[in-house]
Amino acid sequence: MCGGLRDRDGPRDGGGQVLMRMTPGRFEATLPVGLLLRQALQKPDYQIVGAPGWMDTQRYSITAKPPEGVPPTAMSVLLLNLLKDRFQLTTHLETRDQAIFHLVMARNDGRLGPALKATSAECQATLAERLAAATAAAGRGVPPPLPPLPGPNDALPCGFVRIPPGLVAGSGRTIAELARGTLSDLTGRPVIDKTGLTGLYDFTLKYSPELGRTAGPLGLLSPDAPAPAIDPDAPSLFTAVQEQLGLKLESSRGPVEVVVIDRFEKPTLE
Repeated sequence: MCGGLRDRDGPRDGGGQVLMRMTPGRFEATLPVGLLLRQALQKPDYQIVGAPGWMDTQRYSITAKPPEGVPPTAMSVLLLNLLKDRFQLTTHLETRDQAIFHLVMARNDGRLGPALKATSAECQATLAERLAAATAAAGRGVPPPLPPLPGPNDALPCGFVRIPPGLVAGSGRTIAELARGTLSDLTGRPVIDKTGLTGLYDFTLKYSPELGRTAGPLGLLSPDAPAPAIDPDAPSLFTAVQEQLGLKLESSRGPVEVVVIDRFEKPTLE
């Protein structure tokens, strides 16, 4: 992906508008380059080592032309190539011993919390139908059919997840998905499912969010995002997981694959 860069005038505290969009034949972005790096590597911060501090304060306007016929699903590869070309990015993978969490049952009798319930048979049938339709579409080489997206105030449909600050709601999800995705993002550590629970579950988790962290893309708020409204009566995430879901986050250590940044330089601007 080739294109141009320019330093974006404005505050150096990460403030200002964030824009990133890809249309046929064109990619545009105005943002701190750290957001591009996270999208390119597809890793949260706890799996990125050696990244420079300026990547979240120095803003750039980027315009680029992707190769013809490249689908939007290839965005991370295109971004990685751009960073290698213009920011001299080089990396390598390592496995390091790091702090992690184990997600375990909170009660000895295995009882679930009031906000964690097995997914209904009707929803499980709907999810099976969607999977069959997606498999058939892939066999024909066409995009899979997608269910309509719910509005922010609509009831959560079968198979969806909603994660505004202070709330995690999911339908038809495994506990392993909840652990390695949402809870890992919210805690800033890998969360390993040790509950032994199988099958699909619906859950709602209400908690007091840590300032600057959410379970959005790769676990971080955009630098210009407003601080979430905090309910002074909401419990901490750890308390909410135990009281509402009947699960518990236990500190531990274990091997974690990380991306080590060997080189990442400010580019020569056009």
